[in-house]
Amino acid sequence: MRVLLYRWGAYTEEDLIYYFGLMGLKTDIFISELSDKNNDEIFEKKLWDILNDSKFDFVFSVNYFPVVAKICYRSNIRYISWSYDAPLNVLNIEETLGLSSNKVYMFDRQQADYYRSRGFDNVEHLPLAVPIERYDRINISENDKNKYGSSISFVGSLYNDLLGSYISPLEDYDKGYITAICKAQSNLYGAYIVNDNITDELIKRINDRYREVKPDTEITMSREALSYAMASYITREDRLTILGVLSSKYGLKYFSGEKNNILKHAIYGGRVDYVKEMPKVFKTSTINLNITLRILQSGIPLRALDIMGCGGFLLSNYQPELAEYFKDGEEMVMYTSIGDAIEKALFYSKNIKKAKQISCKGYEKVKRDFNYTKCLSKMIKGLKGDYS
Repeated sequence: MRVLLYRWGAYTEEDLIYYFGLMGLKTDIFISELSDKNNDEIFEKKLWDILNDSKFDFVFSVNYFPVVAKICYRSNIRYISWSYDAPLNVLNIEETLGLSSNKVYMFDRQQADYYRSRGFDNVEHLPLAVPIERYDRINISENDKNKYGSSISFVGSLYNDLLGSYISPLEDYDKGYITAICKAQSNLYGAYIVNDNITDELIKRINDRYREVKPDTEITMSREALSYAMASYITREDRLTILGVLSSKYGLKYFSGEKNNILKHAIYGGRVDYVKEMPKVFKTSTINLNITLRILQSGIPLRALDIMGCGGFLLSNYQPELAEYFKDGEEMVMYTSIGDAIEKALFYSKNIKKAKQISCKGYEKVKRDFNYTKCLSKMIKGLKGDYS
């Protein structure tokens, strides 16, 4: 079989190319700048010409792109996408999602179920995978242990506080309402209530207020943008609080694009490369924290799987699918509050043998059930109409 991979810079593309090849698929690469996910005439012409000049069994991309879907539909070729973002940042997605040439895999079950409930039967739930073989080949030197290792580590963004600038022009009532939703969500794990509380009336009041304060403004607030800003704000507070408390009590390194003065007791490791450096952090740290972006409703984040796939000990916030696929306290450990996270991090950092036993079982589970060959085989079977 022959696949055309649209390569736009996703972390997992290199691994996909490797595993497609391992499965006997010939992979061609399509790279082109995309100005708009929905419409881009130059991009569309390039893709159209390639699909009509050569024969492919399907086109593949990480995440879903309407512009790719439209050209595949016109060319009568299957388009498979597999998201590692949730929610997908795609405007007017439902205009193209139902095209008969599409097969759309989403790692978040609640997101997949939402679209299926709206009649999109070509949307499927499929958890993400990790490149176990590549991780197994990574050797750790003494220098790596010193540079990346720690009792407790965290890899990820600290997020910008967009919410503050979004709500600063608003009336006190709406500021208070939005702040109250954030506070309620911050204490709730396993469910995302923000979207249900962003009403059409609230969005209208926000945009009316923007125009009242600045009549010539071109800024328009959407439900999606506000929800993401609120989730980012809550997640930033989660991460800074947990990292701040733990770093004051125990050794902690954080690897991020931002050095934050609040984390004055932590060691800042800078940004790490996903392929070459990040696995070394997971392999050399006693405790690896996963603090999920709150807008992710049920799915297992790629970072959580990467940690376990590297043989690292995972301490994560509660996620419904993480609880579904893994045994808490045996293959990984979950927390349900900030206090719980701090207590468990301190416990396992002092009980290294127990943490190692758990990480070994987590590694075996990921190796068996979350490997690329298993997941991609499901997709290939799907091309033949067999979704078993």
